[in-house]
Amino acid sequence: MKTHYQAYLELPAPRAQVADLLNNPTLWFDLPGGWEVSGTFWRHGEDLYRVDVRANGTEESLHWEASPATGQGSRASLSVTLYDAIISTHLELKIEVDSPGLAWPWRQWQISNAIRKRVEICRESLETVLRRQQTSVSVPMMATAGAGAIEDEDADDEPLLFASNATPAQAALIAKLRERYPQTVAHFLAMGAIDHLERVSRLEVGWGQIMRDAYDPQVHQVIAAGAQPAELGGVAFGEGSSIPKTAHFDLIYAGGGLGLLHAAVMAMCYGRRVMVFDRSEVGCAHREWNISRAELALLVETGVVSWDELDAVVMREYRDGLVRFHSWSHSDVPSTDLWLPEVLNVALDAGALLRLMRRKLEQAGGTILNGRIFRTVRAHTDSAQGVEVELLGPDGAAERYHARLLLDGMGSTSPLALLRHAGRPFAGVCPTVGTVARGFVQGDGPQEYDPTLGDILVSICDSQDGEQMMWEGFPGRGDELTVYFFYYSAIHRNSSREYSMFDLFEQYFTLLPTYKRAGPDFHHVKPVYGYIPARHSLRPVEAPLLRGVLPVGDSAAQQSPLTFCGFGSHVRNLSRTTGLLDYALRHNLLDPQQLAPINAFQSNVSLNWIFSRFMEPWNHADDVNRLQNIFMRVLHDMGVAKATRFFQDRMRWIDYHPMLLGMLWYNPGILLAAWKVLGVKGITQWMGDYVRFSQSAAIAALARVAGQSGEQALVSSAERFAPALGLRLRARYAEWRAMGWM
Repeated sequence: MKTHYQAYLELPAPRAQVADLLNNPTLWFDLPGGWEVSGTFWRHGEDLYRVDVRANGTEESLHWEASPATGQGSRASLSVTLYDAIISTHLELKIEVDSPGLAWPWRQWQISNAIRKRVEICRESLETVLRRQQTSVSVPMMATAGAGAIEDEDADDEPLLFASNATPAQAALIAKLRERYPQTVAHFLAMGAIDHLERVSRLEVGWGQIMRDAYDPQVHQVIAAGAQPAELGGVAFGEGSSIPKTAHFDLIYAGGGLGLLHAAVMAMCYGRRVMVFDRSEVGCAHREWNISRAELALLVETGVVSWDELDAVVMREYRDGLVRFHSWSHSDVPSTDLWLPEVLNVALDAGALLRLMRRKLEQAGGTILNGRIFRTVRAHTDSAQGVEVELLGPDGAAERYHARLLLDGMGSTSPLALLRHAGRPFAGVCPTVGTVARGFVQGDGPQEYDPTLGDILVSICDSQDGEQMMWEGFPGRGDELTVYFFYYSAIHRNSSREYSMFDLFEQYFTLLPTYKRAGPDFHHVKPVYGYIPARHSLRPVEAPLLRGVLPVGDSAAQQSPLTFCGFGSHVRNLSRTTGLLDYALRHNLLDPQQLAPINAFQSNVSLNWIFSRFMEPWNHADDVNRLQNIFMRVLHDMGVAKATRFFQDRMRWIDYHPMLLGMLWYNPGILLAAWKVLGVKGITQWMGDYVRFSQSAAIAALARVAGQSGEQALVSSAERFAPALGLRLRARYAEWRAMGWM
């Protein structure tokens, strides 16, 4: 009776190191299993075996055969093929056991199950040995020719040259990081980005606190109606700044990123008195943005900017966009390229766009405050009295300003957003690093730089260090290419897992030559990085709003579960959220429950959280690539229009079912994978989301039948007798339009 077992595994070390370990006879004495060496034989229990170890003379293939010394009993063969993934090794494992007796199915299942358990135990033991070896040696510097690395022989001198202007604190940080992250430190110094090393370090510390559910309950306070600022202690609002003490704003925006776009529309198009502050400089971008021209047209339709003005902001427009997942030659699922010409095909200079919006805001009479750190917001129980916002000025003095409403645009990790979701961690995160770089080899090959092509989502290998690493590459001005390197991870409550940005940067600089080939003039221009978390909102208001505070952009945590970043969602819904906010201000609908409909929530996006959960390996190193290649085939069969709607968060009810049925047709095993990945709780949650999605689609269909005249009659009647109901109706129609359902 023969029993066959196959597995595809990953070990956290380069192929040469793994091959040396597997060829070391002493290793097998320490592995679990009860094997002992007895002279020239191997003993297992009461049986003696001859073990023949054979290799083909390379690091690629190893083979063992075990036969009973008596000539009677079970025989076994083990073949291992090694695939180098640079920082890890993938193993294609094949085991055959020839046992005496009849081939009863239950006996084969018992043997196969026993082999599976033994393989998993041995894999864990090998992984422990390899990680112990890695911690005992320093990580080598990358010496790939033309890859922009600093060579080993220069490692002692070159960084000191670039670090000559470092402060004592920066020099201490460099010394601390250099031993463990040599490539990261060397490249950052070569870019003149010492300050970014400090920012990444602070970012890691801050993220660690967030993962421990740390939040400050004092950042939001509710005060009794009629209380005056002087009663609250500190300096009266406006003191210590150029703003008059009597200054009063309609809206104060915390954060000068995505919120700046919102503020410019409210000031220029709706005539609102607006102030925007930021802890650094209002309008300072830390990454580039990509969007489609159709989505960018929605920004123009607000009236805040013209196409002529955007010409200076658009760096490049691509002819096509690529989604590609890796497939080894041994895989039973071939790679299917998905070409999407209208997805993220317009590269924007984020800094230039924000500077343009800042000028628009100032022209409309808006107020800009740089170098202000948010401390607290005090909201009156009577919404008509508005809020007081306390900031720390550049000189460290407290400043207070008054407004009808505070708009929280401080991002997903905003202290107000953390307070609002107190005790509930994010659902997922994409730790993201990369650089803007120049000098890649140009051409149309997969490892060459094509300025007319954007890489929307690309994997070039199976999982590495337990994560499925993904790449994005977006050409910018000249020969610049903005490269992002990241992975998807679900966050589990009370998890002790660390998400180190420095570890990811070290992997990035090691693996970059496997993504794109560098030319002789290659160099990095600047780093890009960030933790991109998401809460995968499953309903319009995931947590009650704080009194006097309305989240905008990423702080609202309602971005796409596939892209996480909220720029596209923010622009698509900008007309929606600004129009609804103006309506609320005109009708004094400023209580939390009244403001709740003003958001960028889309019922079709909430349903899609399930797709991001399958971007993490669950059994084998090729889990993600194999499943996503099947999914790409399904999207390819559905056509470019439907695939584009999916990636632009405009999926319709009739689009969803062909995707599900297509996955079941090509891969019935998706049901077992869903059970493994989602569990009972996740599947139940998805079923509830699907019901809500279907209900929303049915109501939208009825609204389309009623037409525009029906909408006008319904909304105008509600506004006349119940303005709050009118706001909710406006919000529902605006959501349908944002999804392309109306």
